[in-house]
Amino acid sequence: MLIPEVIPDKEPLLRVGIILPEDKQNSLSLKISDLHSTSILINNSQTVSVSDNKIEISVNETGIELKGHRGVEPVTSLKFFQNSDTGYILVEPVIAGRGFHWAKYISVKLPYTLEIKIVDGSLVLINELPLESYLACVATSEMGAECPEAFIKAQTIIARSWMLANVEQKHIHLGFDVCNDDCCQRYHGINNLTDQSKEGALNTRGQVLIYNNEICDTRYSKSCGGVMEKFESLWENKPLSYMQNIPDAKENICVDLTKEQEMKKWVNSVPRTFCSPHYIPENQLKKYLGNVDEEGKYFRWTVETSRQELVENINEKLKLNAKTVLSLNPLKRAGSGRMLELEIRYIDSNDNPKSVIIEKDYEIRRVLHKMFLFSSAIIIEEVKPERSDYPEGFIFKGAGWGHGAGLCQIGALGMALNGYKTDEIVYHYYPGSKLKKIY
Repeated sequence: MLIPEVIPDKEPLLRVGIILPEDKQNSLSLKISDLHSTSILINNSQTVSVSDNKIEISVNETGIELKGHRGVEPVTSLKFFQNSDTGYILVEPVIAGRGFHWAKYISVKLPYTLEIKIVDGSLVLINELPLESYLACVATSEMGAECPEAFIKAQTIIARSWMLANVEQKHIHLGFDVCNDDCCQRYHGINNLTDQSKEGALNTRGQVLIYNNEICDTRYSKSCGGVMEKFESLWENKPLSYMQNIPDAKENICVDLTKEQEMKKWVNSVPRTFCSPHYIPENQLKKYLGNVDEEGKYFRWTVETSRQELVENINEKLKLNAKTVLSLNPLKRAGSGRMLELEIRYIDSNDNPKSVIIEKDYEIRRVLHKMFLFSSAIIIEEVKPERSDYPEGFIFKGAGWGHGAGLCQIGALGMALNGYKTDEIVYHYYPGSKLKKIY
């Protein structure tokens, strides 16, 4: 595992959580590509060869059950070792988009070492592999294999930098560095591995972005919507000089999206930014996106919710007893237009008027829609029939997908498609940083 606050001088091994306790998964199927180069370590003590290329694994009352491998009971842990650079184990089902509106189950081909154990009564699967092999897979798991070389290299550099900055450590208590999904970085094994993504890792090997002698915490999102967000608006109140409110554009755009009227004009327009249809038409976008992404509008979009759907969602998420919602009132916005404070005025089950204030981008997105709102950079319109005291529903008109800080993937794609080089892309999104080869 990675060591916090240590810049490595050689390529480290990485542990990636593929199936997590929160998935509450009790069975999975493994298909082994190369029997002769694969062995299993059972209960950290007994090594056996693999006799069948398909293994069904499930949880029973004594631990882990292996259908097709008899005679070793009870099983508490498994390690699959692949002694071939070309070998892999196909694992299914694996969730992609965990906790988000695009969640689906996929199959993943995982190289190197797999560890399986039980945590809180459910299966946990960890893939251990060299960092550069992981990065070659991340580039084309995050976005599609059709992306141009300059983008692939930029994505690889920032994925490496974020990983080695090792700031969040969300899953360290479970014994791995990162998970496989949008919570950390997308990693779908070698499913989408291409010669281009391999070259992206090879040609940038060991390169990271540095600021003040530290590796940059290079977080990124799908689309900023036209203006990048500050770090401190989204996470802890610790400004990062290389992550600021900067227009995602060639020319400077003067706009104050903290003001409601300016935000309304912004969302109802299509400014000439790198992530806009001016640089990458939305009808061409699908071929560049990752396999789990939905086809749709990422720069500007509209979502509607009924009053009843919203009431059910806020009662569930906030543990309220609302009977109806009276209004949704933006109180404070960040520089990209993303909401920092939202007031929800409602009537409770005892017919008393009440209000609650929701803070931060992530929480507002979680509360406003049952499938997690694409972005909090939204303007809100009420659907209110004549002679009605309450809104019938709400229309959310939004800008961008995700938190909007750091590299905007669709913006970086727009830059690459229009001739910008890798260093120009990363320096645009992380101004003041410098590229450095650390191993």
